[in-house]
Amino acid sequence: MFQAEGLPSLDLKGITKQIFMANSTSKTIKGLSTQTVVTISMGILEIILFSIMSRLLSKDDFGYYAAISAVVLIFSSFSETGIGAAIIQKKTISKRFIDNAFTLSFLFGSLLTVLMFALSGVLADVLIDKTAALPLRLMSITLLLNCLTSVNLSIIYRKLHFKIAGIVNLSSLVLTSIIAVLLAIKGYGYYAIIAKAVLVSVISFLFSFYYAKTKYNLALDKETCSSIFKFSGWLMASVVFRNISHQIDRLLMPKLLSVSQLGAYNRPKDFVGNISNKLNGIFDTALFPVLSSLQDNPKSLNSAFEKSFYYLNLLSTLLSLTFIVNSSLIIHIFFGNRWLYLQPILCIFSLSIIFNADGRLADCYLRSLAMTKQQLFFRIAETVIKTLCVIFAARFDISGVAISIVSSDILIKIIKILYVSRKLNFDTMRVFRILIDSWRCLLVLIPISFVFFIIVPPTVYGNVVLLLLFLTFVLAIFFAFPSFVGSLYYHNVYPQIKSFLLILKIKIQEK
Repeated sequence: MFQAEGLPSLDLKGITKQIFMANSTSKTIKGLSTQTVVTISMGILEIILFSIMSRLLSKDDFGYYAAISAVVLIFSSFSETGIGAAIIQKKTISKRFIDNAFTLSFLFGSLLTVLMFALSGVLADVLIDKTAALPLRLMSITLLLNCLTSVNLSIIYRKLHFKIAGIVNLSSLVLTSIIAVLLAIKGYGYYAIIAKAVLVSVISFLFSFYYAKTKYNLALDKETCSSIFKFSGWLMASVVFRNISHQIDRLLMPKLLSVSQLGAYNRPKDFVGNISNKLNGIFDTALFPVLSSLQDNPKSLNSAFEKSFYYLNLLSTLLSLTFIVNSSLIIHIFFGNRWLYLQPILCIFSLSIIFNADGRLADCYLRSLAMTKQQLFFRIAETVIKTLCVIFAARFDISGVAISIVSSDILIKIIKILYVSRKLNFDTMRVFRILIDSWRCLLVLIPISFVFFIIVPPTVYGNVVLLLLFLTFVLAIFFAFPSFVGSLYYHNVYPQIKSFLLILKIKIQEK
């Protein structure tokens, strides 16, 4: 995917058409291409920032920020996603609808900002400690700004202007990352990350407002608001429980364990989660508007599900194994030597990458088909299961919490993807066959990786050699033994790769 741009003979459009089977394929391809470039750029920048901050800040700093940001996310989920998603999902949209959506976002955002500011002292004392009250008050302003930004970006995404959305996100990240590093060097501790979060919300709002090119008017029509809540009401509740389930470990660990242990636990979780979410976000952002337009075309939805499910699992499986095999080198480079004891935790969270794509795909379909009520029930179940798991696993330190979170996460996502497949009249056994097919390469890669572990010395240089050997073997499988990768890859993608290599060989010979 990353190497496809600029290579005319490798027909990325042909591959993507097979995945989506829609009239809007060309726009989707451009969206995927743009999202890929932006996501890679943002991912590289965030990894650099992650590496720098890991060496400048302490476990306590990361622990406090993790707990504080978890509280903020719970509050923000009450309005940020639901109304914005309703703008994208609606087939036909009027100026009145947008004005109502903006007004609702403004009202909810203002209410949440005031509420969080007023409750910051109590929340800090109950969930973290009293010193967290001031950061919570500072972060409260992001609630209003993010609500309004959600409307702006939804308008941009609805028009499939992925490049503009990428400019907004990338620009705000670049500017605030520089400021955060300077503050960390000056010794401001976790306030450096707090400042970054606040400034991101400010800059993102200003940039998205400019590029949305929409003049908003305050409006509250009963009929329009009712149509918005018909879709976004359930989705808002779903997002609330989603964020609670995703943040439940961060909310409970400061009291069950300690802020310092949360900071250690959250380093590998954040590293894996950020990369995984960025890659999955490429597909989610481009797929959601397109799938929403295919609500009444079951055949296209079914085809999109099959191809997306296979390729997402194939890519996520390779990424997961890459992280596990090279976990020591990853910590050396991106964390620093003082974090080496977290290698087992990094490996545990790396396993979750395989199913993160499935969860994102299922959520995308549930939203696109307006099945927000069903999505809510999944979120409630996920929240209850994870809460019980964290409370029980806390007695086994951070490793126990990590195992419980990953295990419960995998269980919920498998159930969810099976539910979506049934709604699409997609045979359950066929789902498992596709899943196994996407994992076929593991039958070769896992034994070979084990051999590499035995013969390569456990030093930094040895870790580099291990990475090179692993990547070489992966490429060898994809190019020389494509049948090991899976039938869809072998029959659909590999022939185009062969064609590209043949044309490239001819061009080289001509020169």
